[in-house]
Formats: sequence, structure tokens, C-alpha cells
Amino acid sequence: MLKYGRKIIQYLFKKRQKCHGIRVVFASRSEADCDRSHIRMFEIGLSSEQYGDYEQGTRAAAQTCEGERLIGISRTEGTFVPKEKWGLFGDRKRLPSGESVVYLNEDETVITKVRNPFAKSIIKSLHAQDTIYEHLIHNILFPSTRYNFIGISEDFDGIRIILQQKYLSNQYSTPTQSDIDDYLIQGLGLQIERRYYYANDYIAITDVSAESDNVLSDGSTLYFIDPIIKFKKPAIEVLDYYYSLLK
Repeated sequence: MLKYGRKIIQYLFKKRQKCHGIRVVFASRSEADCDRSHIRMFEIGLSSEQYGDYEQGTRAAAQTCEGERLIGISRTEGTFVPKEKWGLFGDRKRLPSGESVVYLNEDETVITKVRNPFAKSIIKSLHAQDTIYEHLIHNILFPSTRYNFIGISEDFDGIRIILQQKYLSNQYSTPTQSDIDDYLIQGLGLQIERRYYYANDYIAITDVSAESDNVLSDGSTLYFIDPIIKFKKPAIEVLDYYYSLLK
């Protein structure tokens, strides 16, 4: 069954098919390479042996340890952004977000998200070492709302990852649930798993209902702004799997 499912996903990725007029477009391999090059320094020293379960230690301790590791590397590599400089990203927006402080630049073209990578770690089944890869997987699946990695920062309770994304104005509309279903099921090869999840053996995606404003449309392209991606395997395995499907 797994081999059959993989063949279906490979076929869908190669077809770059359309679903009822909505374009299903995936990142290219060169785009994925570029994104990963921005976080390569944080992969140094990591190994699969370090990826354990939380029976060997508390979740909080693992998150604190990984946060300190990423902050330390960021300071050394010059990608650390002090909290007092967050305001340079623009006006802070009072948007409902359980994990990010959000800024909109003066031209209203770019959103900056200062994200607490562990805020939704339980919902996402996110291991501490998954955090640096999370946005890379989003970019492969949803390139129309791709994130640019800006740097690492720190708040009173730990690490923050700073990402930028194109700002979508009010000119975009809310797509139908049918369009969303077609994109995720026909386009990404996922299946409905429970009531609010679209899943395969690697990931489960949620928070993509037409009743919210987390998915927008311009009539031909769907924009998944900030879907929740739950990991069923270590993020590095998920990333390598989807990367293998790209051209």
C-alpha cells in the first residue's frame, strides 16, 4: 500500500495538474536547494542518533536545549536578530496567532512573522529538532505562500524563528471547500483523515477550512497562508521524501 501510494504522489507531482481551474504548482528542486542553503549551518552536528523520543527526557528540556543550540549558531554566523530590532520589520499587527508576532512593512507587501517554533509543537507532533525544517516543507507544498528565512531571535521564554512571507491583500477571495479539497486530495495526493485532516504516511495538514481566512484565492491559484502541518515522521525524513519528488 505504501509503495502504491508513493507512485500516485510521484505521478501527481510530475503532472503539475489542474483541479477545476485551480493550478497545482510545486516548488522546483533548485528553489528547494536555495531554501535549504539558508539553514545549512544549523544542520552541522546533528545526527539521527540525537533524534530520540520524549521518554528519554522531557519535552521542555529538549526544546530548551535545541533552542539554545540554534541561538548559539545564529550568533556565531551573524543571523541573530535582537528583539529590540523587531520593530524595523514594520507595524505590528494584532492578528490572531498562537505562535507568531506579526509585522507588516510600510509598503504593505511583506509580512514578517517572529515565530515561537514550539508554540504548537504538540498539535504538530513536532520534535525539537524538526523546527528548523518546518518552513522548508511548507515551501515545497505551498510555494505561492513560501517563507523566506530571515534569522533567529530570542524572547523571554526562548527562541524565535523569523520568517517573511508575501502579504496578501483584501483583493483575494475565499475559495470554496471543494477547491481546497481538490488541491489537497487530487493535487497533493492526500486523503481525508478524521474530520479536519488531509494526510498520507508522512504528514497531516489541517486548519485549511473555507470558513477561515487561512486559504485565499485569486481565481487560478490557492494561497495556503499558514496551514498546520503535522509530522508523522521526523521532519528531515519528510523533507527528503518530498524533495525526491521534485524536478
